Amino acid sequence: MSGIRSRYSFVLITIMVCAVLFVFGEVAEAADWPTRPVEFVISAGAGGGADKYARFLVGLNVKNKYIDEVIIPVNKPGGAGAVAMQYLLTQKGNGHMMLITLNSFVTTPLFQKLPFTFRDFTPVFLLALDNFPLWVQKDSKFKTFEDFLSEARKRSILVGGTGSKQEDEIVFRAIEKIGKTKPFKYVPFKGGGAVAKALVGGHIEASVNQVSEAGPFYPEFVRPLVVFQDERLDVKGYEDTPTAKELGFDFSYNMMRGIFAPPGISKSEQAGLVALFKDISKDPDWLAFAAKTGLQPTSITGDDLMKFVENYEKKHITIMKAQGWLK
Repeated sequence: MSGIRSRYSFVLITIMVCAVLFVFGEVAEAADWPTRPVEFVISAGAGGGADKYARFLVGLNVKNKYIDEVIIPVNKPGGAGAVAMQYLLTQKGNGHMMLITLNSFVTTPLFQKLPFTFRDFTPVFLLALDNFPLWVQKDSKFKTFEDFLSEARKRSILVGGTGSKQEDEIVFRAIEKIGKTKPFKYVPFKGGGAVAKALVGGHIEASVNQVSEAGPFYPEFVRPLVVFQDERLDVKGYEDTPTAKELGFDFSYNMMRGIFAPPGISKSEQAGLVALFKDISKDPDWLAFAAKTGLQPTSITGDDLMKFVENYEKKHITIMKAQGWLK
């Protein structure tokens, strides 16, 4: 009996030692990073959602010193995200660079038939899912989503969004198809900030900006008619904005706010990046920002993140085939 106890104790101690070594090994790996400034690539122009989030995250690091090196935001707009993605691919093995993603991270390689996909990048962290309300000017004759649909069935409404064949146009083409409307006159802009300003200035009649983009102009200049997600926005002042599904319009769509790094970075660099965003995901200022802008915070990393994006790709293939953008 004593021999059995001894063997059991030995196995238990061995397991505990291995567990401790594993945990401290991860910590040690993460502690090796960073050794120089970190470049934070933004695949859209200044003033849009991705730009605002990236710069807010940079500010959190300045305030709380999650890492000792500075994080430098760099805008690389163009090609519906292709410019930024190709830039990262040229930085293979550079663990001091990261990209904040939009859904174009999935869709652009598909419809442009590029020689790479999201699978060629290193997964880091999915911070949140973002929203798509339908916005009109404050004094617009469209008082409800049904008003908007009724008019859109009579004429082609002038709308705008970030890029071409990206998230905003996907939403408008879905409204077009499901609502059986006339084709929208869609105007592409370089970023969500420019889209919001175009709506405020009356250059377009509607947009699907995120709350972070159009929210600063609400309620003085714009207002939301509906939001295309499963649940209502849990944001003060938006509680009465219905979801499309509530109104019998079966369409739900969110923006992926994730972090990816170039291919071929070391395990220690990947661990360092993951540790950074784990800390940020718990930051009270980040959580307050998410609540204010209607973000749905998440904390998906590694292989789970790749599986999440694979499912997002399947969803977008279905959507894009319905639009005739893919065969």
